[in-house]
Amino acid sequence: MPEEIKYTIEEANKYFAVRFNNAIWPLLEKARKTEEENNELINLAHASLLHWSKSSDCTNVNLHRGEYMIAIAYIEAKRKEPALYHAKRCKEFTDEHAAENDDFDLPYAHLAMAGALYLNGFKEDADKHLAEAVKLGEAIKGEGDKKIFIGDLKSAEEKYF
Repeated sequence: MPEEIKYTIEEANKYFAVRFNNAIWPLLEKARKTEEENNELINLAHASLLHWSKSSDCTNVNLHRGEYMIAIAYIEAKRKEPALYHAKRCKEFTDEHAAENDDFDLPYAHLAMAGALYLNGFKEDADKHLAEAVKLGEAIKGEGDKKIFIGDLKSAEEKYF
């Protein structure tokens, strides 16, 4: 019988926030997802953000990155209104707490806005946010962070635009 692990509420929230976030990535990388997988992707993104928000370690950065992930989950599932709602929350939260951001947070917020706007048929506005994401992405200082962003940007361009 496996050893029973006991967590405090704080430890459980952090554990599930990270675990659910990590479970999102394999689903995002799937080229074709079933409706059930899209629902799981959305649920994982919401659950991860909920658990982060209940953790004493939660920062404003965790919150806007969580909103980003929820927006991307809805974009992936082609669910227009919630994608735009969460992309706007991500962008607003990122703007409000700019001093706390890493240099890649704002490009990602613009990328989420671009994807959600495009999905909703606002191509001109989407193009503006995409151009801003590209411009800000070029200014990312960390080579590893920049490489990841460029990969995510290329993937988004192939899938969403």
